[in-house]
Amino acid sequence: MQVTCNEHSEVVIQASGIVHVSPQQARNLAQLLLDTAASAERGIARKREAERIASLPPVDRSARALTDGSPVTDDHRELLPSGQQRGYVVLSAEERSKGFVRAVRRTYRHKVCNTTTTMGIALAETYARDPEFYSGTFCCHCATHFPLDQFVWEGTEESLLPPQHPQVTAGA
Repeated sequence: MQVTCNEHSEVVIQASGIVHVSPQQARNLAQLLLDTAASAERGIARKREAERIASLPPVDRSARALTDGSPVTDDHRELLPSGQQRGYVVLSAEERSKGFVRAVRRTYRHKVCNTTTTMGIALAETYARDPEFYSGTFCCHCATHFPLDQFVWEGTEESLLPPQHPQVTAGA
């Protein structure tokens, strides 16, 4: 394809013929080409990401520990004066190291009180490895746990509740 300007200051695009367009039409065509190229690149990236995710081993939910790496205990859900649990269950470090299906994000916003909470890295990596691992999470302002559909990732409107995931009672 050849693009030149003619004596009338029109942009001429030569492909399988000659087309005369105004400068504004040329800018519109350029934007259309840029938009189309960007859309194609996003499609290629989505396909590559889907292939990467499909190549990950399945999650082994039995490979669990508390955030400090200790074994899961029966009293881990006991509430402390802060409203947080005594311990939080995460996938083991070995299981998390097998790869993530989502980006690792640590901070989320409670849509009800508009406050952000930042979780520890083991919790964030568990969300990233298995977005359906938890059914609820903690709000540091409200000092209690709520279902995931009440939270969005910081800087987005993307829910912590995975797409097409039915809400279940909090308490994971």
